[in-house]
Amino acid sequence: MNIKDTLISALQGDKHSINRLCDHFRRISVAYLRTKANRNNLLLSHLYKNIDDLALDCIADLFGQEGDCLSQIEGYLDDTEIEKLKESEVATKLRRLIFSKVNEGLYRNYRNFDPSLSKIIRNLKRTLDEGKVEGARYDSNTGDIEFEEKDKPRANMPEEILEIKLSSALSRISNTVDAVQELKNILIEEREYSSKVSLVSFAVILRKSFAYRLEMEEKDKLGNSMSLYKERELHTFIKNCIATERVQLFQTYVSSGKINEKHFEKYLLVVKDILVADFIKHSPREGYFEHFEFYFPEISYERYRDEYRKIIEYMAKGIRQRLLLVLKNEENFSKFDLW
Repeated sequence: MNIKDTLISALQGDKHSINRLCDHFRRISVAYLRTKANRNNLLLSHLYKNIDDLALDCIADLFGQEGDCLSQIEGYLDDTEIEKLKESEVATKLRRLIFSKVNEGLYRNYRNFDPSLSKIIRNLKRTLDEGKVEGARYDSNTGDIEFEEKDKPRANMPEEILEIKLSSALSRISNTVDAVQELKNILIEEREYSSKVSLVSFAVILRKSFAYRLEMEEKDKLGNSMSLYKERELHTFIKNCIATERVQLFQTYVSSGKINEKHFEKYLLVVKDILVADFIKHSPREGYFEHFEFYFPEISYERYRDEYRKIIEYMAKGIRQRLLLVLKNEENFSKFDLW
């Protein structure tokens, strides 16, 4: 039985066909994941300990629960449309659906594994969805950033080459709009390659490139003195400063009824992330809103600016000042006088 007939029978409720369809989806998912794994990205190695489990995790919601089985697939490709399509066309549309689900699954796993990377991915998607770079778009079916097509199909630029090209342009990148614009410039210049790049892969390259640059900057500034202080100690400084300031801030905001305690605790997490980004520098510098949005994804930038920004900035300023006082008293942290 070909995939078109299998799909039709599965949508009609035949359990044997549903099992065959699930196995077909799993095999394509595994193959797609392996093409990504073969790029030897260290960040992916954590997720690929069991590639079959990861593949099933990515496509699981397509098959739903009993009574809701295949509803997503049917919504994407119904009986009427299937009948009009050729076998090859059905196979192509299903592959697009599977690729989309794999990319969503990877993003979900990335978010759990590396919150900084997930912020970059989310901000790239928003930049593309809002059309902030002319000619750039995000294809949710393939997970690619796409620009205007070149004359004929070409091979994708190897990630190693893109990373080298992007590294030389980091000084011109201060946000995701700049990043997409630089990507566009690189692909225009390199005419022998395709005009599209995986969004997740591009985000990983950005993350790695900025982390490496910041690491080099720190080494240049501090030499070997920074080796006396480990990340854990810096995290402890930040944690202790937040705990100290928390008492007064609680009285100011929660006891007075200005905000509820649940939101107050989230605000402190936002401030912690801001300070970690500023002082430990494991990720590209981001505005306060990017950190706020991670804990309050339902709140727009306009609402944040009007209702929340002053509180976050006030809390961050007070805790930052206390942290600076602590660091000034610590040997080898005189560099923070300049902040």
